Amino acid sequence: MPPFPYLEYPSGLSEEGRFTNKANFDSLHVVVGKQLRKVEGRVESHKFYLSDVNMSEAEARRNYENLIAQMGGVKVNSATPSELAPALSAENTANEQKTRFADLGMTYDVYLVRKPDQLVWIVLMSGRSAVSTLVVAEQPFKQTIAFVTADAMQSQLASAGHVALYINFDTDKAAIRPDGRPAVDEIAKLLEKDPSLKLTIEGHTDNVGDPAHNKALSQQRADAVMGSLLAGGIAKDRLSAVGLGDAKPVADNQDDTGRAKNRRVELVKRT
Repeated sequence: MPPFPYLEYPSGLSEEGRFTNKANFDSLHVVVGKQLRKVEGRVESHKFYLSDVNMSEAEARRNYENLIAQMGGVKVNSATPSELAPALSAENTANEQKTRFADLGMTYDVYLVRKPDQLVWIVLMSGRSAVSTLVVAEQPFKQTIAFVTADAMQSQLASAGHVALYINFDTDKAAIRPDGRPAVDEIAKLLEKDPSLKLTIEGHTDNVGDPAHNKALSQQRADAVMGSLLAGGIAKDRLSAVGLGDAKPVADNQDDTGRAKNRRVELVKRT
């Protein structure tokens, strides 16, 4: 097989005509049969307009289908994301977001390539004006960010007045995951170390989904962190919690990296 992402843009396509998104690790869903399957790993998506390469939809699709077949790819879906739930329903919208199937005028085909040590998923989407490919090479998550220690929090609060933390919660919920507990424990150590310190715990989200839902979720997550600290013996008058939703991004929400930075909990020093 060729190197990741396995499929190239058509020759002659200018850089301005290439719409690429990359992530060393991401999570999304593909359709297998008539069911959604969550896949995680290295992800890259391509999109281009047929007019920029003087191709028909049929020509572009045949090129990609041939390449995928040469890699041993087998089509595994028998429905599109929008066919899995009633039209215009909340579930229908959620399915399209999970699979990144944004253009309902496009076809949607999922192929599986079985490498000796890895599964590779290729999604081919095409329409009259454009073609998109989405490739996921499955791989386990590797921790690349360490939680901020109490000493580091104290230093940043002293210099900037606030510190951003990335605490892991269950997806779309306010339950703190076991791998998010160490960060909360460090906040407790910080507060125990400095009995005069008072904090506002801010919850923040990216801009994906309904703003009202995001704001409510951010409040629930801030409350969950505060509740954990209170349960550990921190006095209530030293803490407050507020959910700000997507109102204060620290990065661009247009890509996965930026959205991940925006999904955070901030500690703000109170006077």
